[in-house]
Amino acid sequence: MIGYHFHDEKLLRQALTHSSFANEKHLKKHSDNERLEFLGDAVLEIISSEFLYKEYPDKPEGELTKLRASIVCEPTLALCTKDIALGEYLLLGKGEDQTGGRGR
Repeated sequence: MIGYHFHDEKLLRQALTHSSFANEKHLKKHSDNERLEFLGDAVLEIISSEFLYKEYPDKPEGELTKLRASIVCEPTLALCTKDIALGEYLLLGKGEDQTGGRGR
């Protein structure tokens, strides 16, 4: 799918587990992806910041901030997940799945 081999499959499963699924299946605390999402958001910000900083050496901080915001915003990330069909692999609760959670 993305050309990467995950060494820790439990971590991959956690990354794909929505809180609705964890609650529905009575999984232990922090079995869902919310804490990983927090960490991933920070990683995405630093990677995109570094890229923009190097790619646009003459742009002021305010413009770089706007560019970064356009990269890490939910609609842009949703398009990326659709491109790689990530929704097919998500573990969702029944309600979340029925209300279109795979496409968000």
